[in-house]
Amino acid sequence: MPDLQIIKIVIILTLLIIFTILYSLSLFNNIKYVVPQVSTFKSDFKVLEEWLKKYNLEWKKILDLWSWIWKAIRFFEKKFKMKATWYEIDLSNTLIAKLLNKIFYSKTKVIKWNYFKADLSEFDYIYVYLFPELMEKVEEKIWKDAKKDTIIFVNAFKLKKHQPIDIFYKNWKEKILVYKV
Repeated sequence: MPDLQIIKIVIILTLLIIFTILYSLSLFNNIKYVVPQVSTFKSDFKVLEEWLKKYNLEWKKILDLWSWIWKAIRFFEKKFKMKATWYEIDLSNTLIAKLLNKIFYSKTKVIKWNYFKADLSEFDYIYVYLFPELMEKVEEKIWKDAKKDTIIFVNAFKLKKHQPIDIFYKNWKEKILVYKV
């Protein structure tokens, strides 16, 4: 019977290899779909937490539109007890997020779906953090499909056609723009 330590090492190495492959596939898909994305930084969450206290967020529905890193949607779920959904087009990110849901007992719905085909009308809030090249399409989709009075949190990149109703701002790097449909 093999030593228990060897089995543990093999399992850990296997998981690391799987994670590396999935992460590499995710990066490849970002190039394939021509979707440049950026990560939400820890400082962004501090700005959000500080400013969002004025909104009644508890038990509201929030959607993260393919922001690539699942930590934003988990932040809303954990800090504000929101019913969170994350649309992700990339299978590898979806699988990793579902695994993390199990590990951290998260109730966030992770859905592999192209959100350009999705119905956005059930959500009270939408969070999005993509580069400007994609934001114009996202802006059109939101104003076409989201219900009236939906609040949109946009990290860093201003929407072209609409004016923010609020800006959470600490410095040039840490900026969250708030829009209302």
